[in-house]
Amino acid sequence: MLPPLSTRVRRRIARHLSTKPFIMRNDSPLVSFTFDDVPDTAYTNGAVVLEEYGIRGTFYIASGTCGTLDTYWRVIDREQVRGLYARGHEIACHTFSHAAVDDLDAHAMEEECRRNLETMQELCPGVKMTNFCYPDGVVSLLRKLQLQKRFDTCRGIFEGVNAGIIDLGLLKVIELYDRTLSDDKLRHVLRRARDRNGWVIFYVHDVAQRPSHMGCTPSLLRSTIKAVQEQNFQCLSIRQALPVIGYSAKSEVAGSKASARLPAVTRRANVLLGEISHGVSGRHADQP
Repeated sequence: MLPPLSTRVRRRIARHLSTKPFIMRNDSPLVSFTFDDVPDTAYTNGAVVLEEYGIRGTFYIASGTCGTLDTYWRVIDREQVRGLYARGHEIACHTFSHAAVDDLDAHAMEEECRRNLETMQELCPGVKMTNFCYPDGVVSLLRKLQLQKRFDTCRGIFEGVNAGIIDLGLLKVIELYDRTLSDDKLRHVLRRARDRNGWVIFYVHDVAQRPSHMGCTPSLLRSTIKAVQEQNFQCLSIRQALPVIGYSAKSEVAGSKASARLPAVTRRANVLLGEISHGVSGRHADQP
């Protein structure tokens, strides 16, 4: 069943309104490997494969789900989270309970992030969770604006190579799924990143010999890493990549052209939302 029209339009606006624009200033292309929900095979297989090649990844964890049995996998347990952190991987925020952010008000959103951070700090003293990923890729404008103030980046599930002026409030990704990442697609993505001096963020869930529809085999992960390293792309976690693209917590948003667009687009977004609330925006219907 489709979500209500107003919800779909809010998601659409959040996707296309660049709210945290930033001009990338890296000298060469780079790649990040990220894991969502973090099934235990992302730890037992995924992290191990990355480490074989000297790479550290970003693992978006909802600590309230640790150790639970999901439809397709068992979620990483607390000891495994400690292991990831001890071995130098980035632990990033995925809310506490894997809640869809457009179901939350500002207070509930803050509580989800706070509880996740506190739990992770108990497990991994000294951990800093500075990057976020929207559970199930669901995003709304209000929560996007809220989250991008708390975190350096927020990552979605919309495909593309990050290049030029990017939106740190909704980073683009490439699926690292057995069912979607063909050799031809991988070559195209890496060629595009090289031509545009871009940042490719791969994302996946489980890493297993018989993966789910959101996962990959260890062999696909290895072959992808080899293809990336043959191109001499840097392989960095999200946190490691940010200073390479010229970002720091004190960075200003992108130049005047990108920044100047925000007030006008924001006004248009508010107009659309107002129309929806009064039931006169049927012409703006679209899929999330």
